[in-house]
Amino acid sequence: MDRLPPLASLLAFEAVVETGSVTAAAIRLGRTHGAVSKQIHQLQAHAGVELFSKRGTGIVLTLEGRKFGRTVAQAFADLREGYRHLAGSDAARPVTIAVSASFARVWAIPTISRFNKDHPDIDVLIRLIGPRGSRELDPPPDLVMSWDRLLAPRRVDPYAISLGDVHMGPVVAPGHRFTFDGKMLSCGTRIDRREAEIVWDNWQKMSGIRLRAEKEIAYEHFYLAFEAARLGMGVAIAPRFLIEEELASGALLAPAGFLTFRDGFYVRPHEHLQDRLPRNAAVFLEWLKLHARTGA
Repeated sequence: MDRLPPLASLLAFEAVVETGSVTAAAIRLGRTHGAVSKQIHQLQAHAGVELFSKRGTGIVLTLEGRKFGRTVAQAFADLREGYRHLAGSDAARPVTIAVSASFARVWAIPTISRFNKDHPDIDVLIRLIGPRGSRELDPPPDLVMSWDRLLAPRRVDPYAISLGDVHMGPVVAPGHRFTFDGKMLSCGTRIDRREAEIVWDNWQKMSGIRLRAEKEIAYEHFYLAFEAARLGMGVAIAPRFLIEEELASGALLAPAGFLTFRDGFYVRPHEHLQDRLPRNAAVFLEWLKLHARTGA
């Protein structure tokens, strides 16, 4: 059968595969739940194959669905990248990077301003990421920054370029009630970033220090957790390079010190661009390696 299904149904299928639910896919696509569900049913009817099966209140991919999902993802990645080249030459194309809001404010924007002095003809655009990281961005960015080694160990990646060490540990405002005896950090409230709660377990295992908190609160973004800690609402895990000013002023304390992750802060091309990084992105990447190491 040579006839392809409607493009809208393939886009809906891709969104459901990537988000894991029809509801989340509808939010991403800006459509109603019913519209996305209808398009999935149309695609299955067109192919004559079940792509999803029900599990509890949700859905999961069938074997055929998983295979076709990989095909659709690669096809759309190639199509998007081809169109990006068609729509503008590499010479005029801006560089896009994916970072969190705190990282953008404290590190990325000052760094880009220095880069622009050396390369005023190249624009660098920031795309903010949420808890799911760069996976939620469409189209994908050129470069991804990574520093949270308590959340995810550094993976072996021949394309990654280290920009320095990362120092991570618990921080707290002087006004928040806490004690530290060298073995136990006790506090009133533990502050988490939602979907990254495991950093506290990893910190305790790696530091050998136990944490005891009377309660826990969670926020969607790092910058909210850092701000809550600064305002005396509890203890949060933070990288030192993002809170240097607060530590220097005494607004935040690091009672248990910091764990050091050698070469733990790095930048890498997005998976879709590892073998074909646009010229301007390659220029920015090389500049970062020479001029943007933490502590430099």
